[in-house]
Amino acid sequence: MNILTRDRANVSAPLNLTNALPGLQALCSETLGDPRICIAVLDGPVDQSHPCFEGANLMQLQILVSGFAKSGSAAQHGTHIASIIFGRPGSSVPGIAPRCRGLIVPVFADGQGGSLEPCSQLDLARAITLAVEQGANVINISGGQLTQSGEPDPFLTNAVQLCRDNNVLIVAATGNNGCACLHLPAAIASVLAVGAMDAQSQPMGFSNWGEAYQTNGILAPGETILGAVPGGGTRTMSGTSFATPIVSGIVALLLSLQLKQGSKPNPEAVCKSILQSALPCPQPSSECQRFLVGKLNVPRAHTLITTGEIQQITNYTPEEFMIQPQEANNEIEQSQPSKVIEFELKQPILQSSLIGVQAAEVNQSTSITTMPMEENPMMITASN
Repeated sequence: MNILTRDRANVSAPLNLTNALPGLQALCSETLGDPRICIAVLDGPVDQSHPCFEGANLMQLQILVSGFAKSGSAAQHGTHIASIIFGRPGSSVPGIAPRCRGLIVPVFADGQGGSLEPCSQLDLARAITLAVEQGANVINISGGQLTQSGEPDPFLTNAVQLCRDNNVLIVAATGNNGCACLHLPAAIASVLAVGAMDAQSQPMGFSNWGEAYQTNGILAPGETILGAVPGGGTRTMSGTSFATPIVSGIVALLLSLQLKQGSKPNPEAVCKSILQSALPCPQPSSECQRFLVGKLNVPRAHTLITTGEIQQITNYTPEEFMIQPQEANNEIEQSQPSKVIEFELKQPILQSSLIGVQAAEVNQSTSITTMPMEENPMMITASN
């Protein structure tokens, strides 16, 4: 059974991220990003004509999803996610890392009845490979497939290994099923998994807390997050989908800071700094699993990157993925702002059973309940 968890639209005031994340303002005072740092957003198409993207350095690759309706659910989801990262300063949606380069790779299309059409794990793997080939440092995936085993399709395994070989960090949503369960690709050890916390820095009831997330998961704000709406408006949404780009943006800022310090950007080190600095569950209890590794701690992660006091983390070993490394092409010409191009993937299209990846969002009309673990190894949906 495929379980699609939809994000929740809100009518309340948007969360003030500066207040919700102490230390964010100080980090932003040092850098708003660097165009040499590329964040790939694997989501729905993005309405790049929205005023918040004016002057943003975005390139949209039409490879898996061609054409889109601005009023469609896929574009609404993708535009919201992208604006959290790339919205220009002073616009209606100021983003976390507006000066970084953005690579938009649509993987979700409009489904029936306002739903999002899931993509396959094979298509997700193709999109990840494309992002690496185009020089991405960070890959944002606000979606996933509910899974019992936590084992990805071999093609997705291969793509994740490609990221590890090239020091590219995948940041993915934990999902909104409200249970001790896992989503792919967030459950993979080398991925930085992101759950959602509310304005009081408490885990939100729908945010998943499976076992794998106890070593690779972080909580970030995921309640009433402001974002752009296709056509020029804004709205607030809640869900692990919207916590994920906040973390991706902060990862990009820390990578930009490394460049500013004269160092080579190191996504693996930034991931370690975020996990090692996380604020753990305040009082030991059976509910502590909901906190994952802990809550996002921007000032401490900032300090770890500045001072280089990062310890080695060994949550996974190379033997987990028995595949051959692949060479990525990082000699990519800088794109012009808001460019849309047709692109042909270098790797051949392989045949595989469909694996659905859905967006991780919370549906306003859907109550948050613990859902039975019925795995369909063929669906990945957006984690709204």
